[in-house]
Amino acid sequence: MSKKRPRVQPSIDTQLVEIYDDLANEDEEIRLKAAKAYATKFSPNNNHSSEQLSEALRRLIRGLCSGRKAARSGFSVALTEFLIQHLGSPSSTDGSLQISRVIDVLVKQTEITGKIAGQEERDHRYGRLFGAKAFIQSGVLLQDNVAANAWDRILDIIYEAAKKKGWLREQCGKILYEAAQMISEGNHDPRFIQTLINKLDPSGLAKTPEGIAIWLKVQVQFPKVGLPTGIWRDENPLHRKEKSKLAKILKETTSAGRPDEENAEISQKGSWTPRIHFAWNVVFSELMKGKPTERANAKLKTVTFEDFWQVAVDKHLFASTSSDERKYWGFLLFQQLFSSASKVHLPFLFSPNLVRCLTNQLASKERYLHRAAVKTVKTIMNRAELEPSVASTALRGLLANTSDKPLSFDNLTKTKTVEKLMALGDDSSLRHLVPELCDKLVRPGVTEEKDANARRQITIDQLTSLLKSRQSSRKQDSHSSDSTGLTRHILEVLATYSYFSMEKPHLNQADCPVPPISGRTQETLRSRLSTCLSSILSRSSSPAFFASHVVDVILRHEADKHMHSILELPGTLGETIPNARTFLENIHNQALSKSSDNTTLHAFELLYSLTILQLYNGDADAVGMLEELRSSYDLLIGRRQTADQVGSEVFVEILLSFVAKPSRLFRRLAQQVFSTFTPMVQQDGLRSMIKVLETEENLYGQDKMFEKDGLDSMDASSNDGSDIEEVDMTNGNGVQSSSDVEDYSQVSSEGAEGQIPAEEEEEEEAVIKAKLAQALKTDESTDEDFDDEQMEALDENIASIFKERKKVVSKKKQNMDAKETIVNFKCRVLELLEIFVKQRHKEQLALDLLVPLLTVIRTTSSKLVSGKACNVMRGFSKLCKGQGVPQIEDQGAIIRLLEEVHVEAKRESSNAGACSQASLLLVKVLLTNDKENFPRIVKIYSQTQESLLLDKCRVKMSFFADWLNWYHTARPTL
Repeated sequence: MSKKRPRVQPSIDTQLVEIYDDLANEDEEIRLKAAKAYATKFSPNNNHSSEQLSEALRRLIRGLCSGRKAARSGFSVALTEFLIQHLGSPSSTDGSLQISRVIDVLVKQTEITGKIAGQEERDHRYGRLFGAKAFIQSGVLLQDNVAANAWDRILDIIYEAAKKKGWLREQCGKILYEAAQMISEGNHDPRFIQTLINKLDPSGLAKTPEGIAIWLKVQVQFPKVGLPTGIWRDENPLHRKEKSKLAKILKETTSAGRPDEENAEISQKGSWTPRIHFAWNVVFSELMKGKPTERANAKLKTVTFEDFWQVAVDKHLFASTSSDERKYWGFLLFQQLFSSASKVHLPFLFSPNLVRCLTNQLASKERYLHRAAVKTVKTIMNRAELEPSVASTALRGLLANTSDKPLSFDNLTKTKTVEKLMALGDDSSLRHLVPELCDKLVRPGVTEEKDANARRQITIDQLTSLLKSRQSSRKQDSHSSDSTGLTRHILEVLATYSYFSMEKPHLNQADCPVPPISGRTQETLRSRLSTCLSSILSRSSSPAFFASHVVDVILRHEADKHMHSILELPGTLGETIPNARTFLENIHNQALSKSSDNTTLHAFELLYSLTILQLYNGDADAVGMLEELRSSYDLLIGRRQTADQVGSEVFVEILLSFVAKPSRLFRRLAQQVFSTFTPMVQQDGLRSMIKVLETEENLYGQDKMFEKDGLDSMDASSNDGSDIEEVDMTNGNGVQSSSDVEDYSQVSSEGAEGQIPAEEEEEEEAVIKAKLAQALKTDESTDEDFDDEQMEALDENIASIFKERKKVVSKKKQNMDAKETIVNFKCRVLELLEIFVKQRHKEQLALDLLVPLLTVIRTTSSKLVSGKACNVMRGFSKLCKGQGVPQIEDQGAIIRLLEEVHVEAKRESSNAGACSQASLLLVKVLLTNDKENFPRIVKIYSQTQESLLLDKCRVKMSFFADWLNWYHTARPTL
């Protein structure tokens, strides 16, 4: 049996196989390396045979028809390099490779024969188009020694593909556009561009987006090339009378060829694509170059950027009847232009329909274009961060197109877009925004009071946000800076329309509000003015400057006979305003003097200014406070002998009257002024604050606290609309609100002081029910009817019973309100004491706070008050370390104070931790001043422990554990 002859395996070039595989790789870097390797392998220097080169060319063209991964991109780059190497110059041209023969190979290898699947047809058409693109990019067709018909054949391939298949039209147009660009940059023979433009009209592409882009490129780069006639007016697609037709073409509603042609319609574009056609950028780039007179042809009557944006984008892409797909294109176009356009053209981008669509899409995540709208806002923010002056342009665009809405842009969209733009903008550009907002406040554009109030509310909020954003973005350090000027301007607007009314006959027509500003709007203005001053107090380094400016504006208007103040002071009180103005000017002049104590004077100026403001807010106690401030000023600033103690007490009482008001502004005012005057506070002043902490948290405690001055300053109903602080009795976290309204929240405690006990409440309810039953005679069975007199008596009886019930309910409400008042007051006083401890913890006077703090922790029913008192104690303990330990003069007083702390620790276990901190603090103070005090300290702890062991008190064991741990740590130093 004969053996079979072995099959001869053909030799395989594994390296070439790997190169072909890498050319289709999705990684661009790998594809480029493969194309470079392919060019090296088939370099003319390697002397390949014509068969090898033909096979290599065939493989490259077949690769263009592959739909695998990124094969077209990789093989297209390799083919371009192959053509440059072998056909790029006469010296490199191989006799076996002629341009005409290579084009024949391209046509043959990409020819569609027979009945093939749709995807395979698409692959072949894409392969032919990419092959033609490789010819153009290689530049081999633009050589002088190349026959003209080669250029014509490639153009015919591209134009034919664009005409037959709409889904190829954009890519074909992009290739032709880039070809015109390459011819212009390479200074090639204009005959090539003439051939290209001559084929544009017969192919039906003249009135398509691609044709417009090519036309504009040729018109600008080749002014001497003849353009087809009869297509566009004056052969200019950007002619102002062609803008409507141009807009329709760009949004691809029509793509008609010449009307006199047999084939008037070319193949429409395929399915919608989520990207902007490159023709849009070409058109807008031309429109942004400048005036038409600056173009190559001065006679062109070109449409302006603004007009074309309104017609093509706002009225077409963003029309109310436009599809979501076209609106998406509009957002993409806005993003591209806003990122690249000059500042001159940016205002035109914020057209009415665009802003309306942006507002609607941002309002809900359920909207189809919500993500596109969010990206649009991010585009605005990104450029505003790079160029702060752009922020004011964006603000004008957003605010101008939402001024007729019942809510502001941020409220409508549930975002903080406007607020963030205000923070990003620079002061010089934002200053020009204030007059525009002021004009909207004066003339909202409607005559109905209700509509005017709503629009003015939005404008007032925008002015407030603008001021607060400038305060949060940077400190106000210079009175001459743009930011300071902006702040003063806003404060002046708010102050003017808050406290004065104007009459049309006496004022300039532009300054008189139409319709007149209502009382409700004036309340809002006063509230926002208070909010602005509160923001300035918390962030500005010179709040007195702005507060005195507000008062100065008010007093200047007061002297103007054409301005009518809302404040009417009866009788002799009318002299209060002039006297206050004179005194304020005196303080201001002294503060400007370098020889004066500027910090103290500025604090007095701030306090006096805001007291005058309270007078205009209708506070009946403001007049008396002004007199007390003058007296305190004479005592503290005048430096009279033996008057410091009295001045300190009076000044603290004044600050406490401000703290008692339910307003964030006065809370911050008291804190700032108190921090300035803390070094002057003496024992009597400190005692005034301690009395507040000792007050019972009920109606009796409230009446007792305010009985001295006859004040009812804690009545929230008397507040004139300023930002109020409230106490919510149902929430126990005590988290401070971030809005203009501050909440001191706490958990309601059963049987707490100030509340009616449950047993007493049930007893009163039972008594009322018994009286009601007796009146209705429900305990007796009778069938007799009541006569008229009996019915009247019964009605009177029932009415009196319900009056008694109403009194019970009213009493409960009064007790709850009183508790809110006292808790609020105590919290603010504790904040002042925290400032006092930070500045004067080294003095023996600060130690007098320990026992009152422990007492309030034990007695209060509010967790918020208890927590704040514990924080003060904890901060005091942390500060008293090393050099921060208080220096004492009377050791006996500190020993007695330590004994009082231990007595407090024996009473109840709720403040055991604070008692331990206070006790160890006093131990450190005693031992730092004299280590001989250690035996007396040990004796006090021993007596407390003895009481615990004999079951005479309830001291927690942690109290002694803390003492032993401290002793173990401090023993080496004793």
